[in-house]
Formats: sequence, C-alpha cells, structure tokens
Amino acid sequence: MTGRAQPEALRGHYSNGRPMIHLGFRTPGPTPYAARLTVREACEARGLTVYQVAMSGQAQGTVDSGTVYRLARGDTSRIDLHTLATVAGILHTLSGEVVTVADLLTLEVIGEEE
Repeated sequence: MTGRAQPEALRGHYSNGRPMIHLGFRTPGPTPYAARLTVREACEARGLTVYQVAMSGQAQGTVDSGTVYRLARGDTSRIDLHTLATVAGILHTLSGEVVTVADLLTLEVIGEEE
C-alpha cells in the first residue's frame, strides 16, 4: 500500500499490501455451490410451456426437443453454452422479453438452511 487509506471494507484484510486471508495452506476450501437449471421457471414466468419452447426449437432445427426437456427437468450434468443461448433466444422470440443467464441458471450454496 502506498500510504493511501484503505477502504473501510478492506480494513483488516490486507497487511503490507498482501491479503491476510486467502484460500491457501491450512485454510478451508471454497464454499460449495450447486448449479440448478431454471429453464422451466423461465418458461412459466413468460407464460410459455416447455412444450412450446421444445417444439419451436425442433421446428427451427436449432435444438432437439429432448434437450429442452432435459434442461427443463434439470437432468444434465454439463451445460453447453451454445445450447443455453439457443434456448434463451427461443424464449426471447416467443415472449418478446430479454432472457439472461440468471433466468436460466442459479447457483445455490450447498448445505445451508434458509
């Protein structure tokens, strides 16, 4: 640090310009998160059914209907970004509303009670 005052949020977290707390030796690992697909919720929020989105993708030849159904059920361990963007595009076209990644996917802390 060059003699400037530290922002209040960082006070106590840095010493000699270096972080005092980090994910290194003898520190706990990062908080575990789980990704959850929210494609079904995004459809319902726009007044659409998963069937409408799946059949639109199938008719356009852009995404297989089975893929849309698997995404809506959350029945996948990996997500292809191009496929997710295609589903977002279909939702946008059918509803006229902008779709964000946050509309289709959420991250939740594992093991914490609400």
